[in-house]
Amino acid sequence: MRRRLQALAVRVAIATLIAWILATMPLPQLAPQTIVAFIQVPIIIFGLICYIGKLIIDTFFYDHYQP
Repeated sequence: MRRRLQALAVRVAIATLIAWILATMPLPQLAPQTIVAFIQVPIIIFGLICYIGKLIIDTFFYDHYQP
């Protein structure tokens, strides 16, 4: 169980780092700044929350039966 929780913590840390990089990435100059700025961060955070939820479900409810 400890090994699975460590793997979960590492994956959550990597996902959080990727979300932070995407959220702080400079916006493209071609797009209108106001619309992209209000949409970029909520979409990234929503994706991060969904991914962390998937990781938690896979960690605790995946059948780890080994004969």
